[in-house]
Amino acid sequence: MRKLTTFFLTLLLVLPIIPSPSAADDISGALEKEMRAMVEKGIVSGYGEGRYAPKEKVTRGQFAAFLARALHLSGGTTTFSDVPPTLTLAPSINAAAQAGIISGYSNGKFGPDDFINREQMSVMIDNSLDFLKVSKIRGSLDFTDANEITSSMFRLAIAHMVGLNITAGIPNVDKNNNNLGTLRFEPKSHTTREQAAAFIYRMLKVAEKEEEPEPDGPFRVGTVDANGSLNTGAKSFDTYEKAAAAMANDPAQVIMSGNQIVKMNAGIVVAKPTVEHAATLIYDSSLKNFYFNVDAGAYGTPPTELEYVTSDAEKIEIKIAGKTGFVKHSDAYLLPQPMIKRRAYYSKENNGQLVHHLYNFNTDKFVTYSVGPAPSFMNSGVEYYSWDGVHFRTKQGEAGAAYQYFNMLSARAKTNYTAADLDRYIDQELARREQLPGSTYKDATKLSKLKGMGSYFKAAEQKYKINALLMLGISINESQFGMSGNALQKNNLFGLNVTDNNPENGDAFKTPQDSINSFANNFLNKKYIPIPQDGRLLYQNGAHLGNKNSGINVRYASDTNWGYKAAGHMYTLDKAMGGKDFVNNPAPYSIGLTTQLVNVRSGAGTSFAKQFTYPSAGYSVVIVDTVKGTDGSTWYKVLSDSLENEFSYIHSDYIKKINIAR
Repeated sequence: MRKLTTFFLTLLLVLPIIPSPSAADDISGALEKEMRAMVEKGIVSGYGEGRYAPKEKVTRGQFAAFLARALHLSGGTTTFSDVPPTLTLAPSINAAAQAGIISGYSNGKFGPDDFINREQMSVMIDNSLDFLKVSKIRGSLDFTDANEITSSMFRLAIAHMVGLNITAGIPNVDKNNNNLGTLRFEPKSHTTREQAAAFIYRMLKVAEKEEEPEPDGPFRVGTVDANGSLNTGAKSFDTYEKAAAAMANDPAQVIMSGNQIVKMNAGIVVAKPTVEHAATLIYDSSLKNFYFNVDAGAYGTPPTELEYVTSDAEKIEIKIAGKTGFVKHSDAYLLPQPMIKRRAYYSKENNGQLVHHLYNFNTDKFVTYSVGPAPSFMNSGVEYYSWDGVHFRTKQGEAGAAYQYFNMLSARAKTNYTAADLDRYIDQELARREQLPGSTYKDATKLSKLKGMGSYFKAAEQKYKINALLMLGISINESQFGMSGNALQKNNLFGLNVTDNNPENGDAFKTPQDSINSFANNFLNKKYIPIPQDGRLLYQNGAHLGNKNSGINVRYASDTNWGYKAAGHMYTLDKAMGGKDFVNNPAPYSIGLTTQLVNVRSGAGTSFAKQFTYPSAGYSVVIVDTVKGTDGSTWYKVLSDSLENEFSYIHSDYIKKINIAR
């Protein structure tokens, strides 16, 4: 039975455990086999007296020479201005250039004496595979530092290295040298001679198809022990169905396909970026119809945790905020229950606030944000878990359910704060942040694009029927209080048309107020709030901030907590400025959710004209009054989602009032 200390089985490709034979040289350690093989083939030469310097850095010229020897290249004319014919390595460099293996810098130089880094090496190996006419396989960039691989050329080359098992990465460890179960690539780190030898050795093995074949079927039933180590199992199966039939109903059992866990009985699903997508895509069961995407942690943020339902060899069925979806195995990985050491949780702080602790599996660190008031059923010092920010449980069982007021408040509800109130809060908060030690808000009181925007938020509220406090909360969240690059350079306060794959390519505006108007009118009023009568919904999932089940958050941002973060800013402002909207308001808006498809009327009765139709359950409405209908039944007078009408009417049978955390 083969035992690995982490579910990333491909770790063996990087650190194979090979007994070191006695030899009168300095070749020893994890990559000894590869280094010796390349020395024996004459690809890597030594310095005499048994010295091969496996830990020494490799220059670009030396690596080009290694490849020229490995591929038996010869010929070639002088290509680079800094590679004269008199240079010892010139023939190898020129031969590699002629074969399309290497290329130079934009200034026409090659930099033969520059140390080669790991992403540059990957591109040269990738080009060598083309030269050898090897069919390539794209692997996933499951590295904690994948965001440092900034070039698409490098990302693709490294993905091929992973897909062909030429590399898997370097294990991350904590301060006590305990394996964290994650890997990094170190794309900018200089390559050592033994690493270069290992890459070339494995490249040649792929080309020659000399890898040892699997002795049996591609699927295995493995078991995770109490320490999180994975025993991959002695028996294999030629089909997934046979492996599934042999799998017991045990949280510790998993099904492996090659180096990947494809099924487990209990655990969580963690999103991961791919070469093509910085976010993880959620589909229907066919994996053809796209629902939405979620943050995969490509830019250093915590990757999204998804609720595991089941999986097979092709896909993973998940839930997010109660909504069912499907994920490709390439876009996420399964983390069985015994392997979960840390994960996201909620806590009630001493000030009564609910704080969400997001866990970054790639860095083994938590980041936090304030959601709003903690529900009354919560106690300080207890970890609470929730898939939707509403229904909470502890390790002992269910704890209770409560919604956040500002997260569920319709964008059509007006705030009680004036333009002067909003500006005062913006000025106070910018001044506070400017004084923080090591702050990224240097000169924020002078530079922030939010400064002085209170009157514009209120003007947009009046003109477009969009809550000014909601717009401010979203802009704070999206623009880092008006100090983000998109805000400072493009006056873009809301991340408009900023995508995960192109975070710097958002819309540009002449002024910050133009951004406010575009967000309110072109985005919310034309895309996210109106309900089309042809039933073809895309962005229209409710006028509240919400989450990935309902509300603006469904399609506005890949961050599954985007709606709660913006709501948290609204709550923080309300608490700081007197609580006019909610905290100290004795009669805040009453909020309800639709329970099914329902027609919204212009009056309290079915004889009144239909304004529009909510197509399903989960749409948030602000209840302003309870009235008797024409037939004597109870109706709710609500703020209308339509721009043409201030109020609408819905029969009370189709609205369920929600419990708000206070």
